[in-house]
Amino acid sequence: MTQPAHTGYSPTLWERLASAPHPSESFQSSFWHATAPAGPETTRLEGEVRTALAVVGGGYLGFSTALHLAEAGHEVTLLEADEPGFGASGRNTGFAVPNLLTGLDPRDVKAQFGEEKGTLLCRTLGEGGELVFELIRRHEIDCQARQNGWIQPIHTPKKAAWLDDRIEQWKALGRPVQRLSRDEAVYEIGSDQYHGAFLDPTGGHLNPLGYARGLAHAAIRHGAQVFSDSRAKRLERVGDVWRIETDHGVLIADRVLLTTNSTGGGLAPAAEGTQFPITLFQVATEPLDPELRKSVLPNDRCSADTRKDLIAFRWTWDNRLVTGGLLANPLGSTERGRTHHIGRLQALLPQLPPLRVAYAWQGRLAAARDYMPRLMELGPNAWSAIACNGRGMAMTTALGRQFALWLTGGSNEGLPVPLSKPDPVLLPGLASLAFSLWLPLNRWKDAQDLKG
Repeated sequence: MTQPAHTGYSPTLWERLASAPHPSESFQSSFWHATAPAGPETTRLEGEVRTALAVVGGGYLGFSTALHLAEAGHEVTLLEADEPGFGASGRNTGFAVPNLLTGLDPRDVKAQFGEEKGTLLCRTLGEGGELVFELIRRHEIDCQARQNGWIQPIHTPKKAAWLDDRIEQWKALGRPVQRLSRDEAVYEIGSDQYHGAFLDPTGGHLNPLGYARGLAHAAIRHGAQVFSDSRAKRLERVGDVWRIETDHGVLIADRVLLTTNSTGGGLAPAAEGTQFPITLFQVATEPLDPELRKSVLPNDRCSADTRKDLIAFRWTWDNRLVTGGLLANPLGSTERGRTHHIGRLQALLPQLPPLRVAYAWQGRLAAARDYMPRLMELGPNAWSAIACNGRGMAMTTALGRQFALWLTGGSNEGLPVPLSKPDPVLLPGLASLAFSLWLPLNRWKDAQDLKG
């Protein structure tokens, strides 16, 4: 599929300092772009189109919502600024993680949202991995999917009690999670630096762009109308409907759900201001000797550890390792993104030969202050959802199904997240700079964890 001629993108100060490539260039340089099946043939919105339900944003959340709406027989139209999966959904490491970030457990969710709503959210997220792979099977999505489990190893024995407690909390919700001993964790991952692990066998990994494009194909087959190269530039209430303007057309909708996450471009500033945009760097190595798979992730699971600056990695179908993460200093980050995370992986897994990078790319996720998903009211029958926080695939797929049910007449009590008003952070324009301070502090904390 050719790239649209117009993206409407304006780089942030942070990206200009980093000498970051244009998003189209980074997207096209990824391993996922090189190997994913083609996306659906779509056109841009031109003229005026009327719809009952409008979804703005063509990532996992947008297409999961649109697919479940269309499957149920409802009229839905999705607008995507570029092409399906162009944003974070097509650029991440490809982990399907049915869980929350380290430090957030069912107890924390219940404390924030209440026992009933917190339990519902945790159950929804816990079932996210199963839903991802069920959709892949049912819609025959070609994305090199492997449902072999997700591992979260602890990087210090000091976290053993925390690990035991986390396992028990998720087991109490009926989840089939397992506690791996130190020896089991060392075998499963291939590094003697770990001291036990959390294993959820319902998680796994896949080609994230292939999955996003597969959801788009499925949504269209079931009747959803999808327009690409159609950035929503203005959203306004006119009478009892919503008017969404693009460069070449207008979409009139009874109800609107924004799923743009960190790429709204000022469409709903207050909602967008609730997030911290975070740039992640990803690399894929050249193909390695298949014999290495006997000692590195021998059961083809994906691993992301408990460091605050975590180490995450996985195999691809053709024997490459994919890894990545954050960088603190933006200066020269494009080149350092090719070497820094490979160096960490070599130190973790000394049995690896010198690794050479074949693909390097970057993308942007968004995190809320509390790392919790949100559903925010923008006005009558219009909402903005943010749900990623670095664990987007399983979470957004599951929430999309729930949002589709709610948008077609479900009660608020059935929502796994409470409805709220946008609560932007102080000085949202500087939010992208926050992680230049956050990351060095957390690397220092990681170093302290390993002492004694």
